Amino acid sequence: MMQALRIAIVEDEPLAVERLELALRGVPAVEVVGSAHDGRAGLELIRRLKPDLVFLDIRMPSMDGIELADALAHEGGTAVIFLTAFGQYAVDAFELAAVDYLMKPASVERVRAAVERARTRISQSTAEERAAELRTLLDTVRRESASGSVQADPYRSLWVTDARGRVRVPVASIEWLEAERDYVRIHTDAGSHLSRVTLQALSRQLDPAQFFRVHRSAIVSLKAVTGLKRRSWGLTSVSLASGVEVPVGRPYLQELKSRLGMKAAPSSH
Repeated sequence: MMQALRIAIVEDEPLAVERLELALRGVPAVEVVGSAHDGRAGLELIRRLKPDLVFLDIRMPSMDGIELADALAHEGGTAVIFLTAFGQYAVDAFELAAVDYLMKPASVERVRAAVERARTRISQSTAEERAAELRTLLDTVRRESASGSVQADPYRSLWVTDARGRVRVPVASIEWLEAERDYVRIHTDAGSHLSRVTLQALSRQLDPAQFFRVHRSAIVSLKAVTGLKRRSWGLTSVSLASGVEVPVGRPYLQELKSRLGMKAAPSSH
């Protein structure tokens, strides 16, 4: 009987973790032994449970996936499958390395294929060889990042999955984004895209200097803002260049005014 492949998931998006777990349920001889939602907790989890394979998000708080992988490369031969939402993030380096990566959101078939490749690699290589492969990959990523050849501008475009498949959306064309249950509708100057991803996940791919969350279910491009409008019951909406008005949540209003360079109204005594 095939020995079960012990898998850990280090990913800060709970929905992404859930999707991976669902995809892995149908794979023979695998066991998800645990998950963590940030890099430092992930490193502790891996050191404690010593899984055979780790699904590792590249962009995470406290310690990103590259830093965590660097620690793993110097501690043992845990196999790694990187997760990334960036279409060009070190693609050439990953393509040339024995280390696998998945574009988010990955299909069930792609996840399962990656697991089987990892299983084969684990059976045909030593821990030392896998650690050396990972170190080589990380050295390549750092070198290309320093030279500017690896996505010099990570905020240039988004790759999203909609009804037409994988679609590249130039960030400069985005006016605003709104959450629709487990989806996000991305409104651009050429139309809209409905993608199965969370607003939080997409927000990490947007330049915080150019985009601002105005509501728990909406993010706007600051350059598209034409004004603020008072509504009934003391509420406020932000007017965009297309004529759309997006509600502004009270907790976000003062920071939005500050980002727009609007002076606070003087207090009355």
